[in-house]
Formats: sequence, structure tokens, C-alpha cells
Amino acid sequence: MGSSLLRYKEQIVLVLKDDATGKILKRLEIGPNIVTNSGDKYYAQRGAAETPTRMYSAGMMVIAKSFKRAATKVATFGDFVGLTTTYTGRQLFDAGYPKTNDSDTDNTGRTVDAVTYKRTYTTAQANYTIKAVGISQLNATTAAAAGTRELASYKTLSSAQQVVKTSSQTLTAYINHTFNGV
Repeated sequence: MGSSLLRYKEQIVLVLKDDATGKILKRLEIGPNIVTNSGDKYYAQRGAAETPTRMYSAGMMVIAKSFKRAATKVATFGDFVGLTTTYTGRQLFDAGYPKTNDSDTDNTGRTVDAVTYKRTYTTAQANYTIKAVGISQLNATTAAAAGTRELASYKTLSSAQQVVKTSSQTLTAYINHTFNGV
């Protein structure tokens, strides 16, 4: 397979910065992440101008310190474990996100035909080793009720991809979903 055929349709970019200096300490480009069955349905309904069953554009970014199982098409919020009842890793997207054709130069996975979800975690948020990343619905929970636990995308990180965030650092997480034909 030629290198021109190698590409990610979904990519996560994690940018860890020193809060005092703004210096980038680590940038990871991780792909692919899995768009779940619920995420597939969301994009199909949006493309057909239908009202989505689940509204991920008003959802939340999730970075978790643990996970129950590796990435799968049927992953749910309950597959993130180690989250406290306050869900410190589950946060609203940054203002203006999600959006297409992201202009943020820290997002090395941006393209004109990608939907980018972004969240900047402050020094007070998510201070742990990050082992999984995803997009949930607004205020997702581990409850058994359908709709409160579904995810649009889910990625478990290998040990080489994991990021250790401390209270002297900020973390910006980007999830890019690119819509390219073959």
C-alpha cells in the first residue's frame, strides 16, 4: 500500500502546555479514534437534514484516567472508568466548537472537510494520566437509560500515547472527524 493511501479519517491531537510560559511540552497526534454506531447515526441524520436522535454538537469532551475496554463501535460513557461523580474530565467544548475548517494552528489534524471538537482543560481540571478520550452527549452519565450514556466517538490510548497532566499545565484536546470519499 502506497504512503499516499495512508490517512486517518478520525484524529485526536493532544497539546500539553506549561501554564506559566505557554511552551508546548508535548503534542500527540493519535488516530484513528472510533466513531461509534451512535456517532454514525448522528452524522447520517445531520447529512439528511433530519433532527438527530442524539445531539453531539451540544455535547462534551471526555478525557478519562481509565477505561473498561478498548475502543469499540458500541462504546458508551460507562466504558470510561475512574471518573468521579463530578466527572472532572467531562467538559463543554470551547466556544465556537464544534466547527469545520478549524483555523487553530495547534490543531495539526485540521482540514477543510473535518469537524473539529475542542476542549481546553485548565490547571485545575483533569490532573491525572489520560488513558481514554471521547465525545459524549451533554451531561452524559453511566445510567442505564438509553441516551444518557451514548458516545459519538471513543479512543483508548496505548501506554505510549497516554498523557500525564499536572496542575501546572493546560491541555487542549482536539477530536477531528474527516469526511473524505475513497
